[in-house]
Amino acid sequence: MDNKKLAELLFPNVKEMEFWFKQYPKRNLPQGAEVTRIAPSPTGFLHIGTVYTALLNSRVAKQSNGVFYLRIEDTDQKRLVETGISSIVDGFKTFDVGFDEGQVSVEQSVGNYGPYIQSQRTEIYQSFAKRLVELGKAYPCFCSAEDLNKLREQQLAKKHNPGYYGEYAKCRNLTLEQIEQNIKAKKPWVLRFKCPYEEGDKMQTNDLVRGERLIPCNYNDVVVLKSDGTPPYNLAHVVDDTLMG
Repeated sequence: MDNKKLAELLFPNVKEMEFWFKQYPKRNLPQGAEVTRIAPSPTGFLHIGTVYTALLNSRVAKQSNGVFYLRIEDTDQKRLVETGISSIVDGFKTFDVGFDEGQVSVEQSVGNYGPYIQSQRTEIYQSFAKRLVELGKAYPCFCSAEDLNKLREQQLAKKHNPGYYGEYAKCRNLTLEQIEQNIKAKKPWVLRFKCPYEEGDKMQTNDLVRGERLIPCNYNDVVVLKSDGTPPYNLAHVVDDTLMG
């Protein structure tokens, strides 16, 4: 598979990832300064637990001469509520939680690392998705909702774990020619992460509370770009945290 050619096929008019690193240079902050954030989703009212976390993050940034910012993570468009962003902003004001950067109202933000609303950053995410394809770490999946439902039924009948992995990842090994044909036929697709692990694989990690732990690896080829070109949380927040420092 020519991954570079595949990336250009899927993302013909998308900027290279390096462009965004130039747009968002490394922050010039004092040594030891911490950049913290709170990033709620406007799918309902502001939760008191979010306020509590925001107060802690604010204190960490303030005590280290760092930056505390508010980002709105609205990639779950189906669950958005009409007053979601305004209730978040107004709620923080009620509890006297202030921000150095980020969204200060529905229409207005402050800071040089915006937009601070994820739905306004789609072009950025697509650049990073394109790089994943170039590296051979992601691929297009043309399975419909009906295909996935049938797949799940087969897995449950065999008492296998449901998901898109291993022998069930039907689009993982499509040839470039097959992908080109599907694109020409205007078949909708999502971009999936090509997970390097298999079912049963485990990973050693150092939990700061529990110590050394052996935990199961994810083995599913999860979606990192939806069919409308927008990312789910698992890609968007990593890209944003990286670019926003």
